[in-house]
Amino acid sequence: MRMIPSFLLFGLFAVPALTADPALTTLFVVKDQTDDQGGCMSKIDTLQTWLTESRTLVASGLKAISDAQDSSATTYNVAKRYLAAHFQADPSNADALAAVQGSLTQVSDFLSGKTTLSSTPRLYCSDTWLIKLARDDVAWDSDGDVVMQEDDGKVSAPIAIEDVDLYQSELWRKQKNGKVVATKNVPYWSADLKEYIFDVNYNGKTYCTSSAKNLGATQDQTIPSTITLCPSAFTRSAAVATLGAKTPTAGMAIGDILPRGATLYHELFHLVLGTAETPDLTYSWVEQQNYLKKATTIPKGDDENYGQLVRRNPESYVFFSVGYWYFQQTTWSLDDTSKRWAFQSGAGELVKI
Repeated sequence: MRMIPSFLLFGLFAVPALTADPALTTLFVVKDQTDDQGGCMSKIDTLQTWLTESRTLVASGLKAISDAQDSSATTYNVAKRYLAAHFQADPSNADALAAVQGSLTQVSDFLSGKTTLSSTPRLYCSDTWLIKLARDDVAWDSDGDVVMQEDDGKVSAPIAIEDVDLYQSELWRKQKNGKVVATKNVPYWSADLKEYIFDVNYNGKTYCTSSAKNLGATQDQTIPSTITLCPSAFTRSAAVATLGAKTPTAGMAIGDILPRGATLYHELFHLVLGTAETPDLTYSWVEQQNYLKKATTIPKGDDENYGQLVRRNPESYVFFSVGYWYFQQTTWSLDDTSKRWAFQSGAGELVKI
Protein backbone atom coordinates (compact mmCIF):
# COMPACT_ATOMS: atom_id res chain seq x y z
CA MET A 1 0.00 0.00 0.00
CA ARG A 2 1.15 3.52 -0.69
CA MET A 3 1.07 5.75 2.35
CA ILE A 4 1.17 8.96 0.34
CA PRO A 5 1.80 10.13 -3.23
CA SER A 6 5.37 10.53 -4.31
CA PHE A 7 6.96 13.78 -5.39
CA LEU A 8 10.59 12.66 -5.24
CA LEU A 9 12.03 10.01 -7.50
CA PHE A 10 15.06 7.87 -6.89
CA GLY A 11 17.34 5.94 -9.18
CA LEU A 12 18.71 2.46 -9.42
CA PHE A 13 22.45 2.06 -9.71
CA ALA A 14 24.21 -1.04 -10.95
CA VAL A 15 26.73 -2.61 -8.61
CA PRO A 16 29.10 -5.52 -9.14
CA ALA A 17 27.56 -9.00 -9.05
CA LEU A 18 27.54 -10.59 -5.62
CA THR A 19 28.22 -14.22 -4.86
CA ALA A 20 25.54 -14.38 -2.16
CA ASP A 21 22.28 -12.57 -1.58
CA PRO A 22 22.79 -9.55 0.66
CA ALA A 23 21.58 -9.67 4.24
CA LEU A 24 18.48 -7.88 5.47
CA THR A 25 20.62 -5.28 7.20
CA THR A 26 22.55 -4.69 3.98
CA LEU A 27 19.42 -4.03 1.94
CA PHE A 28 17.79 -1.91 4.65
CA VAL A 29 18.64 0.19 7.64
CA VAL A 30 16.72 -1.57 10.41
CA LYS A 31 16.56 -0.84 14.12
CA ASP A 32 17.40 -4.33 15.36
CA GLN A 33 18.22 -3.42 18.96
CA THR A 34 14.84 -1.99 19.95
CA ASP A 35 11.13 -2.25 19.21
CA ASP A 36 10.60 1.43 19.97
CA GLN A 37 10.09 4.12 17.32
CA GLY A 38 9.55 1.65 14.50
CA GLY A 39 12.18 -0.81 15.70
CA CYS A 40 12.17 -4.46 14.64
CA MET A 41 14.18 -6.23 17.36
CA SER A 42 11.48 -8.82 18.11
CA LYS A 43 10.64 -9.24 14.42
CA ILE A 44 14.10 -9.85 12.94
CA ASP A 45 13.71 -13.62 12.53
CA THR A 46 10.33 -13.13 10.87
CA LEU A 47 11.74 -10.48 8.56
CA GLN A 48 14.55 -12.84 7.54
CA THR A 49 11.92 -15.43 6.61
CA TRP A 50 9.89 -12.88 4.68
CA LEU A 51 12.96 -11.70 2.81
CA THR A 52 13.74 -15.27 1.77
CA GLU A 53 10.12 -15.75 0.70
CA SER A 54 10.24 -12.56 -1.37
CA ARG A 55 13.28 -13.85 -3.22
CA THR A 56 11.50 -17.16 -3.78
CA LEU A 57 8.36 -15.45 -5.05
CA VAL A 58 10.07 -13.12 -7.48
CA ALA A 59 12.03 -16.10 -8.83
CA SER A 60 8.75 -17.97 -9.36
CA GLY A 61 7.30 -15.02 -11.23
CA LEU A 62 10.30 -14.85 -13.54
CA LYS A 63 10.20 -18.64 -13.99
CA ALA A 64 6.61 -18.36 -15.20
CA ILE A 65 7.73 -15.92 -17.88
CA SER A 66 10.64 -18.14 -18.86
CA ASP A 67 8.35 -21.18 -19.09
CA ALA A 68 5.82 -19.25 -21.17
CA GLN A 69 8.53 -18.39 -23.69
CA ASP A 70 9.79 -21.97 -24.04
CA SER A 71 7.39 -24.02 -26.15
CA SER A 72 9.38 -27.17 -25.34
CA ALA A 73 8.80 -26.80 -21.59
CA THR A 74 6.26 -29.18 -20.06
CA THR A 75 4.88 -26.21 -18.14
CA TYR A 76 4.57 -24.02 -21.25
CA ASN A 77 0.79 -24.03 -21.57
CA VAL A 78 0.09 -23.50 -17.88
CA ALA A 79 2.63 -20.66 -17.69
CA LYS A 80 0.96 -18.96 -20.66
CA ARG A 81 -2.42 -19.28 -18.95
CA TYR A 82 -1.01 -17.73 -15.78
CA LEU A 83 0.31 -14.70 -17.64
CA ALA A 84 -2.93 -14.28 -19.55
CA ALA A 85 -5.13 -14.68 -16.48
CA HIS A 86 -3.17 -12.30 -14.27
CA PHE A 87 -1.93 -9.66 -16.70
CA GLN A 88 -3.34 -10.36 -20.17
CA ALA A 89 0.30 -10.82 -21.07
CA ASP A 90 1.85 -13.60 -23.11
CA PRO A 91 4.55 -13.91 -25.78
CA SER A 92 2.10 -12.55 -28.38
CA ASN A 93 1.62 -9.33 -26.38
CA ALA A 94 5.18 -8.05 -26.30
CA ASP A 95 4.53 -4.75 -24.50
CA ALA A 96 2.51 -6.34 -21.71
CA LEU A 97 5.02 -9.13 -21.27
CA ALA A 98 7.91 -6.66 -21.17
CA ALA A 99 6.16 -4.60 -18.49
CA VAL A 100 5.58 -7.61 -16.25
CA GLN A 101 9.06 -9.01 -16.78
CA GLY A 102 10.63 -5.60 -16.21
CA SER A 103 8.89 -5.09 -12.88
CA LEU A 104 9.82 -8.53 -11.61
CA THR A 105 13.41 -8.14 -12.80
CA GLN A 106 13.89 -4.83 -11.02
CA VAL A 107 12.64 -6.27 -7.73
CA SER A 108 14.80 -9.37 -8.22
CA ASP A 109 17.86 -7.25 -8.94
CA PHE A 110 17.33 -5.24 -5.76
CA LEU A 111 16.92 -8.36 -3.62
CA SER A 112 20.03 -9.95 -5.10
CA GLY A 113 22.11 -6.82 -4.64
CA LYS A 114 22.61 -6.42 -8.38
CA THR A 115 21.16 -2.93 -8.11
CA THR A 116 20.73 -0.58 -5.18
CA LEU A 117 18.60 2.47 -4.52
CA SER A 118 20.20 5.90 -4.41
CA SER A 119 20.08 5.80 -0.60
CA THR A 120 19.70 2.71 1.58
CA PRO A 121 15.98 2.47 2.44
CA ARG A 122 14.66 2.24 5.99
CA LEU A 123 12.51 -0.67 7.15
CA TYR A 124 10.24 -0.08 10.14
CA CYS A 125 8.00 -2.48 12.07
CA SER A 126 5.42 0.10 13.14
CA ASP A 127 4.63 3.71 12.30
CA THR A 128 5.85 4.99 15.68
CA TRP A 129 8.92 6.39 13.93
CA LEU A 130 6.67 9.28 12.87
CA ILE A 131 5.36 12.10 15.07
CA LYS A 132 2.08 13.65 13.97
CA LEU A 133 2.12 17.45 14.16
CA ALA A 134 -0.27 20.32 13.49
CA ARG A 135 -0.02 22.41 10.33
CA ASP A 136 0.67 25.53 12.38
CA ASP A 137 3.38 23.96 14.52
CA VAL A 138 6.83 25.51 14.29
CA ALA A 139 8.87 24.12 11.40
CA TRP A 140 12.13 22.26 11.93
CA ASP A 141 15.05 22.07 9.52
CA SER A 142 17.21 19.11 8.53
CA ASP A 143 19.21 19.50 11.75
CA GLY A 144 16.06 19.44 13.87
CA ASP A 145 16.41 23.15 14.66
CA VAL A 146 13.57 25.68 14.54
CA VAL A 147 13.27 27.45 11.18
CA MET A 148 13.42 31.23 11.58
CA GLN A 149 12.18 33.83 9.10
CA GLU A 150 12.60 37.60 9.04
CA ASP A 151 9.53 39.80 8.68
CA ASP A 152 9.45 43.16 6.88
CA GLY A 153 10.87 44.79 9.95
CA LYS A 154 13.80 42.38 9.81
CA VAL A 155 12.67 40.75 13.03
CA SER A 156 13.44 37.04 13.06
CA ALA A 157 10.69 34.71 14.27
CA PRO A 158 9.80 31.00 13.98
CA ILE A 159 7.81 30.03 10.89
CA ALA A 160 4.90 27.57 10.85
CA ILE A 161 5.14 24.37 8.81
CA GLU A 162 2.21 25.42 6.63
CA ASP A 163 4.00 28.64 5.70
CA VAL A 164 7.20 27.01 4.43
CA ASP A 165 7.38 27.39 0.64
CA LEU A 166 8.63 23.82 0.15
CA TYR A 167 5.49 22.36 1.72
CA GLN A 168 2.87 24.54 0.03
CA SER A 169 1.85 21.91 -2.52
CA GLU A 170 1.23 19.35 0.23
CA LEU A 171 -0.78 21.57 2.57
CA TRP A 172 -2.60 23.97 0.23
CA ARG A 173 -4.40 23.78 -3.11
CA LYS A 174 -5.91 26.39 -5.37
CA GLN A 175 -9.50 25.91 -6.43
CA LYS A 176 -10.83 26.72 -9.89
CA ASN A 177 -12.17 30.03 -8.57
CA GLY A 178 -8.67 30.97 -7.45
CA LYS A 179 -9.33 30.51 -3.75
CA VAL A 180 -6.55 28.77 -1.81
CA VAL A 181 -7.81 26.15 0.65
CA ALA A 182 -6.15 23.69 3.01
CA THR A 183 -5.67 20.09 1.90
CA LYS A 184 -6.52 17.18 4.20
CA ASN A 185 -2.83 16.48 4.76
CA VAL A 186 -1.06 16.99 8.06
CA PRO A 187 2.71 16.93 8.68
CA TYR A 188 4.50 13.97 10.24
CA TRP A 189 8.06 14.40 11.49
CA SER A 190 10.73 11.72 11.41
CA ALA A 191 13.39 12.21 14.07
CA ASP A 192 15.44 9.53 12.29
CA LEU A 193 15.45 11.22 8.91
CA LYS A 194 15.00 14.82 10.05
CA GLU A 195 12.33 15.22 7.39
CA TYR A 196 8.58 15.67 7.11
CA ILE A 197 6.15 13.52 5.23
CA PHE A 198 2.57 14.56 4.57
CA ASP A 199 -0.43 12.30 4.88
CA VAL A 200 -4.06 12.41 6.01
CA ASN A 201 -4.98 12.62 9.69
CA TYR A 202 -6.64 9.17 9.99
CA ASN A 203 -9.29 10.63 12.31
CA GLY A 204 -6.78 11.33 15.03
CA LYS A 205 -5.08 7.96 14.75
CA THR A 206 -2.20 6.84 12.52
CA TYR A 207 -2.02 4.71 9.39
CA CYS A 208 -1.26 1.52 11.32
CA THR A 209 -3.68 2.12 14.19
CA SER A 210 -6.62 3.36 12.11
CA SER A 211 -7.49 -0.07 10.68
CA ALA A 212 -6.39 -3.68 11.16
CA LYS A 213 -6.57 -3.97 7.37
CA ASN A 214 -3.62 -1.60 7.02
CA LEU A 215 -0.64 -3.92 6.80
CA GLY A 216 2.17 -1.91 5.29
CA ALA A 217 3.05 1.33 3.54
CA THR A 218 5.89 2.63 1.42
CA GLN A 219 6.74 6.26 0.84
CA ASP A 220 9.41 8.02 -1.17
CA GLN A 221 8.76 11.62 -0.17
CA THR A 222 11.89 11.38 1.95
CA ILE A 223 15.43 10.42 1.05
CA PRO A 224 15.87 7.60 1.85
CA SER A 225 12.58 5.91 1.06
CA THR A 226 10.88 3.84 3.74
CA ILE A 227 8.80 0.71 4.15
CA THR A 228 6.60 0.56 7.24
CA LEU A 229 5.20 -2.84 8.23
CA CYS A 230 2.29 -2.47 10.64
CA PRO A 231 2.00 -4.75 13.70
CA SER A 232 -1.13 -6.31 12.17
CA ALA A 233 0.98 -7.63 9.28
CA PHE A 234 2.79 -9.94 11.71
CA THR A 235 -0.35 -11.33 13.35
CA ARG A 236 -2.94 -11.32 10.58
CA SER A 237 -4.97 -14.51 11.03
CA ALA A 238 -6.42 -14.39 7.52
CA ALA A 239 -2.96 -15.01 6.05
CA VAL A 240 -0.85 -18.17 6.17
CA ALA A 241 2.11 -17.92 8.57
CA THR A 242 4.68 -18.98 5.96
CA LEU A 243 4.74 -19.68 2.23
CA GLY A 244 3.46 -23.20 1.54
CA ALA A 245 2.15 -23.81 5.05
CA LYS A 246 -1.36 -24.39 3.72
CA THR A 247 -2.25 -27.46 1.65
CA PRO A 248 -4.11 -26.53 -1.54
CA THR A 249 -7.54 -28.01 -2.21
CA ALA A 250 -9.97 -27.81 -5.09
CA GLY A 251 -11.76 -24.48 -5.15
CA MET A 252 -9.54 -22.86 -2.51
CA ALA A 253 -9.29 -19.13 -3.24
CA ILE A 254 -5.87 -17.69 -4.09
CA GLY A 255 -6.34 -15.22 -1.23
CA ASP A 256 -6.48 -18.11 1.25
CA ILE A 257 -2.93 -19.26 0.53
CA LEU A 258 -1.16 -15.91 0.65
CA PRO A 259 1.56 -15.85 3.33
CA ARG A 260 1.97 -13.01 5.79
CA GLY A 261 5.30 -12.26 4.14
CA ALA A 262 3.42 -11.27 0.98
CA THR A 263 3.04 -7.85 2.61
CA LEU A 264 6.79 -7.26 2.33
CA TYR A 265 6.80 -8.63 -1.22
CA HIS A 266 3.99 -6.21 -2.15
CA GLU A 267 5.79 -3.23 -0.61
CA LEU A 268 9.01 -4.06 -2.46
CA PHE A 269 7.31 -3.18 -5.76
CA HIS A 270 6.40 0.25 -4.38
CA LEU A 271 9.92 0.70 -3.04
CA VAL A 272 11.93 -0.40 -6.05
CA LEU A 273 9.69 0.88 -8.85
CA GLY A 274 8.54 4.02 -7.03
CA THR A 275 5.13 4.77 -5.53
CA ALA A 276 4.07 6.94 -8.46
CA GLU A 277 4.66 4.02 -10.82
CA THR A 278 2.80 1.45 -8.69
CA PRO A 279 -0.69 2.72 -7.83
CA ASP A 280 -2.71 0.31 -5.72
CA LEU A 281 -5.54 -0.47 -8.10
CA THR A 282 -6.97 -3.31 -6.01
CA TYR A 283 -6.15 -5.93 -3.38
CA SER A 284 -8.88 -8.28 -4.63
CA TRP A 285 -8.47 -11.08 -7.16
CA VAL A 286 -12.12 -10.74 -8.20
CA GLU A 287 -11.81 -7.00 -8.73
CA GLN A 288 -8.61 -7.53 -10.69
CA GLN A 289 -10.40 -9.92 -13.03
CA ASN A 290 -13.25 -7.45 -13.48
CA TYR A 291 -10.75 -4.77 -14.46
CA LEU A 292 -9.14 -7.11 -16.98
CA LYS A 293 -12.54 -7.70 -18.60
CA LYS A 294 -12.44 -4.03 -19.60
CA ALA A 295 -8.67 -3.89 -20.05
CA THR A 296 -8.74 -1.33 -22.88
CA THR A 297 -10.97 1.12 -20.97
CA ILE A 298 -9.23 4.20 -19.59
CA PRO A 299 -10.72 5.24 -16.24
CA LYS A 300 -11.73 8.87 -15.79
CA GLY A 301 -8.85 11.05 -14.69
CA ASP A 302 -6.18 8.55 -15.73
CA ASP A 303 -4.02 8.25 -18.83
CA GLU A 304 -3.61 4.46 -18.80
CA ASN A 305 -6.13 1.69 -19.38
CA TYR A 306 -7.12 -0.92 -16.83
CA GLY A 307 -4.85 -3.54 -18.36
CA GLN A 308 -1.84 -1.30 -17.88
CA LEU A 309 -2.91 -0.39 -14.34
CA VAL A 310 -3.22 -4.07 -13.41
CA ARG A 311 0.35 -4.55 -14.63
CA ARG A 312 1.46 -1.77 -12.27
CA ASN A 313 -0.55 -3.11 -9.31
CA PRO A 314 1.73 -4.76 -6.70
CA GLU A 315 -0.95 -7.14 -5.43
CA SER A 316 -1.29 -8.57 -8.94
CA TYR A 317 2.32 -9.73 -8.66
CA VAL A 318 1.55 -11.27 -5.27
CA PHE A 319 -1.28 -13.38 -6.75
CA PHE A 320 0.84 -14.28 -9.77
CA SER A 321 4.01 -15.26 -7.90
CA VAL A 322 2.34 -17.17 -5.05
CA GLY A 323 0.11 -19.05 -7.47
CA TYR A 324 2.96 -20.07 -9.76
CA TRP A 325 5.11 -21.06 -6.79
CA TYR A 326 2.37 -23.52 -5.78
CA PHE A 327 2.23 -24.82 -9.34
CA GLN A 328 5.99 -25.51 -9.26
CA GLN A 329 5.69 -27.71 -6.18
CA THR A 330 5.16 -31.48 -6.35
CA THR A 331 4.58 -31.91 -2.60
CA TRP A 332 0.82 -32.14 -3.07
CA SER A 333 0.77 -34.05 -6.38
CA LEU A 334 -0.64 -37.29 -4.91
CA ASP A 335 2.33 -39.35 -6.18
CA ASP A 336 1.70 -38.16 -9.74
CA THR A 337 4.18 -35.41 -10.60
CA SER A 338 2.44 -34.84 -13.93
CA LYS A 339 -0.33 -33.20 -11.90
CA ARG A 340 0.17 -29.94 -10.07
CA TRP A 341 -1.98 -27.51 -8.15
CA ALA A 342 -2.67 -24.36 -10.13
CA PHE A 343 -4.38 -21.09 -9.25
CA GLN A 344 -4.49 -19.38 -12.64
CA SER A 345 -8.28 -19.11 -12.34
CA GLY A 346 -8.04 -17.66 -8.84
CA ALA A 347 -9.06 -20.96 -7.25
CA GLY A 348 -7.16 -24.19 -6.66
CA GLU A 349 -7.38 -26.92 -9.28
CA LEU A 350 -5.28 -29.98 -10.01
CA VAL A 351 -4.01 -29.72 -13.59
CA LYS A 352 -2.03 -32.08 -15.76
CA ILE A 353 1.17 -30.85 -17.36
